[in-house]
Amino acid sequence: MEIKRARFGTKAVHAGQQPDKDTGALNSPMFLTSTFVFTPEKMERYLSGNKEGIFTYGRSRNPTQNSFQEKIAALENTPAALATSSGMAAITLAILSFVHPGDHIISVKTIYGGTHALFTKIFKELKIEITFVDSLSEEELFKAKKPNTKLIYIESILNPTLEVPDIPTAVDFAKRNGLRVIVDNTFTTPYLFKPYEIGVDIIVHSTTKYINGHGDHLGGIILGDKDYIENIRSGIYQEFGPVPSPFACWLGLRGVKTLHLRMRQHCENADKFARWLKGNPYVENVIYPGLEEHPQHELAKKLFKNGFGGMVSFTVKGGLKDAQRVINNLKMAHYAVSLGDLDTLVQHPATMTHGKIAKEERLKMGIPDNMIRVSVGVEEIEDIIEDFEQALEKAYK
Repeated sequence: MEIKRARFGTKAVHAGQQPDKDTGALNSPMFLTSTFVFTPEKMERYLSGNKEGIFTYGRSRNPTQNSFQEKIAALENTPAALATSSGMAAITLAILSFVHPGDHIISVKTIYGGTHALFTKIFKELKIEITFVDSLSEEELFKAKKPNTKLIYIESILNPTLEVPDIPTAVDFAKRNGLRVIVDNTFTTPYLFKPYEIGVDIIVHSTTKYINGHGDHLGGIILGDKDYIENIRSGIYQEFGPVPSPFACWLGLRGVKTLHLRMRQHCENADKFARWLKGNPYVENVIYPGLEEHPQHELAKKLFKNGFGGMVSFTVKGGLKDAQRVINNLKMAHYAVSLGDLDTLVQHPATMTHGKIAKEERLKMGIPDNMIRVSVGVEEIEDIIEDFEQALEKAYK
């Protein structure tokens, strides 16, 4: 069977990997080397400009890294991919490869705290201008666009408010105005959503999250056309050097093989958890794209084919101290940053991912002090619910 035509789960297992030619080992070997030896034939080809299949130095490429890139590109249905040492490295390189001082970016208003710091601090120092928009409507985008606008930046599901942005409208607007669109697809993964298929130019992931899924890998990836990816790899990538180790890539390969299985369970558990939360007397509001009352539920149904993700946010009665008491009373779920692990992880956006953002600006993003974000794990859903039930009860006694 040709892997390109295979279904998602088969690609997750087989794409980018085959038994080792020399030993027959089923699992791909890990190439723990920084440099590669030339044969005279390889050097001749390299000097003539034919570099395909030739490895020179670990800052450029590595066979383990190539396998990881091929697998994620196959799952996203993009022509090429480039792995990085973190999700923030992927976002930074993806943008700086074509956005320069004096250029302008349009971004959704609610984004991951690290990305917000990159945009408002580092890019500000680089004289790159950002306009945050409340929505991706034609009217808002037209109002935000400037002569020097190069890019529209979007998250597939906004972190942590779980709004679903109107990506098709943004893509249409961008095509008509000569702009590129970048989508951070970390929350949905290609199992739920493939942005490239609806015209998005560039996709980024923190592979630390669902792609790996086991909490033992740190990495990112950029996906897009071959020329775009090669331009990054041969230029800013090698000069900045945010290269993942072969071991990180190997862990990514190991983890992503079960992405389809894990995402099914994450989505199923998150849906049941969100519906249970709605009936709890200490919960004010539940935010999950799979709920019929979610403002963008119909849009989410059109975009996300296999579920609505494993992330649930909710607000509790009271304020910051009440939210913290709930979290502190959890026994099984872990109070921790990150998401997408097998374990259920809970964090408080106002003091964690978005803690460095001024309160007034954070509230405009839709992140109040009493919000709790949950990365719903793959434990038995009854145990997850029981843990939150007892924590809420104790917090309000």
